[in-house]
Amino acid sequence: MTSSSQTATTPEPALQGGVRHLVLLCVAIGSLLIAIMLLGIPTAVALIVAGSLAMSLCLVWGIPWARLEADLLSGIQAMLIPILILICVGMMVGVWMLSGTIPAMVTLGLELLSPALFLVVACLSCSLMSIMAGTSWGTLSTIGVALMGVAIGLDVPPAWAAGAIITGTFFGDKLSPLSDTTVMASAVCEVNIVTHIRHMLYSTLPAYLIALAVYAWLGSSIEGTQSGISGQAADIVSTLHQLFSTNPITLLPPLVVFGCILLKKPVLPSFALGIVSGAAIALVLQGASLGDIGQAMNGGYASSTGNEMIDGMLSRGGLQSMMSTVAVLIAAAVLGTPFKSAGTLDAAIAMLNKRHAGRRQVLGGAMGLHGLAFLLTGSYYVTFSLLGPLLRPLVANSGTPTKNLSRILEDTGTTLSPLVPWGVTGAFTAATLGVATADFFLYAILCYGAILFSLFYVVTGIGLGHRQADAQASQHLSTSHPTR
Repeated sequence: MTSSSQTATTPEPALQGGVRHLVLLCVAIGSLLIAIMLLGIPTAVALIVAGSLAMSLCLVWGIPWARLEADLLSGIQAMLIPILILICVGMMVGVWMLSGTIPAMVTLGLELLSPALFLVVACLSCSLMSIMAGTSWGTLSTIGVALMGVAIGLDVPPAWAAGAIITGTFFGDKLSPLSDTTVMASAVCEVNIVTHIRHMLYSTLPAYLIALAVYAWLGSSIEGTQSGISGQAADIVSTLHQLFSTNPITLLPPLVVFGCILLKKPVLPSFALGIVSGAAIALVLQGASLGDIGQAMNGGYASSTGNEMIDGMLSRGGLQSMMSTVAVLIAAAVLGTPFKSAGTLDAAIAMLNKRHAGRRQVLGGAMGLHGLAFLLTGSYYVTFSLLGPLLRPLVANSGTPTKNLSRILEDTGTTLSPLVPWGVTGAFTAATLGVATADFFLYAILCYGAILFSLFYVVTGIGLGHRQADAQASQHLSTSHPTR
C-alpha cells in the first residue's frame, strides 16, 4: 500500500472540457431513462442504445475507435467471472429442485414459520448466514431461493419477501470480516478493517432496525397470521411430500456449498460441488435419470402438478433462465465504455482536487461521484479500486478520517448494488429471487436507508470524527487486527 500522505495523481482525461463530459453523461443517462421508463424497451437493449450514442459522441470528439474497442473488450472481460457464476447458479437451482433440496427447505420453512413472523425471520436468518459466510451471492442463491418458496406458500407478497431477504443479506455482507467488499473498501482507503466495520454501523444499523420494524408491521397485516400450518401451506407441504423424498440427506448440497465458502474456497468450484452433490442425490433418492439432470441444468426443473401456484414455485432454475441477465451484464459493459475512454471520472476527480473543498464538500462529492460511477459501471470492484485511492488523499487533506470514505464506498456501492438492475449484483439478485428490481425496490429498506443516513452524517457532521483521533485508534487496533 502507498502512504495516504502521498498526493493524488489523476490521468489526463482523454476528452477535454467539462461541458463535453456533462453532455456525454446527459445523453447516455437521458436516453437510458427514456428508453426504459417511457418507451418500455428491455433493459439490455436500452443499455446498448445509450452506450452506442455515447460512443458516437466520443468518436465525433476525436477519441479513436481503437481505444473504445479496447475499453469495451476490457469491460466485457471483467464481466466473465460474474457471468460464469450466474450460469452455475442457474444450473444449481435447477438440480436442487430436481434433487428435492429446495422443496425440503421450503417444507421445513412452511412447517416452522407463520406469515406474521416470516419477514423478520427471513431478514435475520439471511443476516446471520451472510455474516458467517461473508457472501451475498451465496446467501441469495441458497437460503434466499428457499425462502422465496416459503413466501409463496405462506401467501406473503414476493416483493415483501425479496426486500426482507435482500436487507438481511447485504447487512451481513457489509459487516462480515470475511466479505470481499468489506476487506476491499477498508484496504483501498487504508483503514483498519475493525475500524471500518464499526464505523459502518452508523449508517447500516439504524436503517436495519427501521427495516425490521417495517417488516414486523407488514407481517402483522398478512391474513392468516396464526402459528401452525394450515390451508394453502398444508396443501403445498402435502404435495411436496408426494413429489419428492424428504430424506434429510437432501439438505446436504447447501451445507457443502456453505462449508466451501466458510473455508474460503473459490466460488465457482464451490458451486460446482453443489451441483454435483445435488445431481447425486437426484439420482439416488429421487430416481432421476442423467437426462433429467441435464434437462434441469439447462432448462430448469419443470413441474406439472396441475396446481398453478406450486408449478410456478417449483419451475425454476436452469442455464437458460440466466441468459437474459447475462445479456444485461454485457450491455452494461457497453454503457460504461465511453466514460472510461473519455476519462469522465478522472475529470471529476481533477475538478474536486482543484477546488480545495472542505470536509462536507469533499465527502458529499465522494458520495455523488462514487454513486454515479457505480450507476455507470455496475461493479463495486471497479469503483472501489478506481476511486478509493484517488479520493483518499482528498479526504485526508480535508481533515476528515478516511474511515468516512470507506463507509461511503460501501453505502453507495455494496448496499446500492441490488437496486441497480443493470449492475452485476442487481442483475444477479433479481434473476435469482425471481422478482423484478422495480417490485422489491421499496421494501429493500437497507439499500437506500443506509445512503440516507450516510448523507445525514455528511451534512450535519455528526459522527465524522477527527483525523488525529482516528489515526491513534487505528494504530491501537492494528496491533491485534491488521488490515487485510
